[in-house]
Amino acid sequence: MMTSLLPFLLLWTLVWWLPGCADGLSQRDVQAPATTSTPGVSGTPVGAPLREYRGPETRPFLMGFSQWPADLTDDGIAVARQYAESHGDLVSVMFIGGIPWQEALDDKPFSKDVQDNMSYRPPAGKKLLLSISPLNKDKRDLAPYWGDRENQPLPKPWDKEPLNSPRVKKAFLNFVLRAVEAMHPDYLAIGVESNVLLSRDHAKWQQLKELHRDTYNAIKKIHSTLPVFFSTDVLHYKRLARDAKASDQEKEVADLMRYSDFFAMSLYPYMSPEVPRILPQNFLDFAKRFKKAIAVTESGMSSRNVEIKSYGTVLYGSDADQTRFTEFLLKTAARDNYEFVVNFASTDSDRLVSRLRSQLADLARIWAYIGMQTGDRRPKPASAVWNGFFQAKYEPAKWW
Repeated sequence: MMTSLLPFLLLWTLVWWLPGCADGLSQRDVQAPATTSTPGVSGTPVGAPLREYRGPETRPFLMGFSQWPADLTDDGIAVARQYAESHGDLVSVMFIGGIPWQEALDDKPFSKDVQDNMSYRPPAGKKLLLSISPLNKDKRDLAPYWGDRENQPLPKPWDKEPLNSPRVKKAFLNFVLRAVEAMHPDYLAIGVESNVLLSRDHAKWQQLKELHRDTYNAIKKIHSTLPVFFSTDVLHYKRLARDAKASDQEKEVADLMRYSDFFAMSLYPYMSPEVPRILPQNFLDFAKRFKKAIAVTESGMSSRNVEIKSYGTVLYGSDADQTRFTEFLLKTAARDNYEFVVNFASTDSDRLVSRLRSQLADLARIWAYIGMQTGDRRPKPASAVWNGFFQAKYEPAKWW
């Protein structure tokens, strides 16, 4: 993507995407629960020398970040990108703002914006994770139209198309194949937190399963060695999100896993009040049931409390919480031979939030403090744990 266009496009994505991501939040009293401190961590002032963290000698998984910026400026983009490239060996690119449905169906040229996004290449020696979502921001229906910009209304007759219609299947497959041919990803997700739809509309979930199955099979015939999968939102899978309570997550996700090379997870534990502040050591043990390689496509823990006024709630976090979560996740990944782990943001985005109008800023603040460094480049305590693992020699596990 051209740097000069990125601030505007990111802002447009924020306007449409963030409200859907926040749907799982519940309203509750804003009284902080008791916390458990981590010696030498929770009281560490920002900017103080970090405690050295001794990581393992080797690690079986790749580590990386998305391109989420620290600010809607060229400098904010560069700060986040520089940290990601020097502290990770994988870059995550997500197409979650729409599909060029008609152009993909007719095999016609894509808009300049689509082509600019597809022109991205990771730095030399870095792997690329490409995630493409066929669902809209609410994960309730078909993704919007991607024309001159993302998140445009679906034109007729696309606004009435079922998720499993022949036109949707053909267009989605064509778009994914053209993205793969242009970008040559090392990993490909053709669904982002797909199981959230199951919590919201069982009939459309069945349509999505058919779309995913047919897309997966078609891609594997052409790119047999490319890992293809969908990601599962852990809070919905474990029914820790309010609208997931009545859904049969375990059965349905297991059924769709027949058409997935990895079990890939999305995990933001601070977004549900039902998740313990200190995660049990077996919190992610369910991932091993599928007998496939495990990956974390996006994750994060806030390093401070965030009040979300529009939802009447507080998302609790601290340096200690973020440090504990980072250690828990990376130790679990080492123990269970994960393929890769992505922390969504490399850098805090509070400066980005300050540029947004009040309601949008309220939602964007949810993700503002999950970076490994502050917006002005000061390393956070959790970064010591991240770096301790990143400095370990990468020795991949063999799953297939």
